[in-house]
Amino acid sequence: MITGLELDKSLAVEVIEAKCDSQLVVNQVNKTFEGREDRMQRYLYKLQVTLQRFKEWTLQHVPREQNGEADAIANLGSSVKDDEISLGTIVQLSKSVVEEGHAEINSTSLTWDWRNKYIEYLKNGKLPSDRKESRALRTKAGRFTLAEDGTVYRRKFNRPLAVCLGPGETDYVL
Repeated sequence: MITGLELDKSLAVEVIEAKCDSQLVVNQVNKTFEGREDRMQRYLYKLQVTLQRFKEWTLQHVPREQNGEADAIANLGSSVKDDEISLGTIVQLSKSVVEEGHAEINSTSLTWDWRNKYIEYLKNGKLPSDRKESRALRTKAGRFTLAEDGTVYRRKFNRPLAVCLGPGETDYVL
C-alpha cells in the first residue's frame, strides 16, 4: 500500500480512493482500531506520513470473495520472509490510466528485479547470510556501479558503462 501511494504521488495524483481486502488494515489506517504490534505501528506511521502528502484520501474495505486479485497479492506478500523484503523491490503497474490528476490502477503485480541484491550491497553494504553467496556477491558487485539516481551500470574494459535493465524495460528499449 505504501509503495502504491508513493507511485501515485510520483504521478502527481492528489486524490486517493483505495480499497483493501483486510478489514483489520482498513480499520487501523482509518484509526478505528489501534495497531498494537511495534512492527504494525511503524507501518501505520509510515502510511499516515505518506497519506498526508495527498489533498484527500479514502480507504474502503472490499471482502476477499469480491476481489480475487487483491487476495492473491495479499497471499504473495505474506509468503515473503522479512529478510527477503528489499527496498529495491519493483512494483509494476499494468493497465494504469492517468487522467486529470487521477490514476486508476486496474492490476498490480510484484516482480523480483535481479538488480536488487547489487543495489542493496552497493548502497547499504547488505550481504546475504549464506557465506558462499555473500562471497559471490562481493566478487560480482565489483563489476557494477550505482549512480545517485539509483541506476545500475556494468563496467566494461575499454568501453562505456552499460545500463542494466530490469523487468519490462528491455521491451521498451528494443
